[in-house]
Amino acid sequence: MKIITARVDERLFEAIEEICKVEKAERADVIRRLLENAVEQWKINRALQLLREGKVTLRTAAKIAGKTYVEMLDLASKYDVAVQMTSEDVLKDLGEE
Repeated sequence: MKIITARVDERLFEAIEEICKVEKAERADVIRRLLENAVEQWKINRALQLLREGKVTLRTAAKIAGKTYVEMLDLASKYDVAVQMTSEDVLKDLGEE
């Protein structure tokens, strides 16, 4: 495991402390969980953006986001991202290229 040190403003520190109290958890555990959630959300946002721009297929977006094909399709629908697929994209996604 790697160690990360970061300075945070008082508002963020207080929010983290509140989470620690509510969840009766150690600060390091809370921060680790928050970072994991933030990274996961960043990956999803990145995949959706690339999909929106037509730079990746749905299957590639799913890999970037760490989601299954169906989960990524649901996310695209939820965030109103049109999935533009050519017949070549479909074949590539099916692994038949």
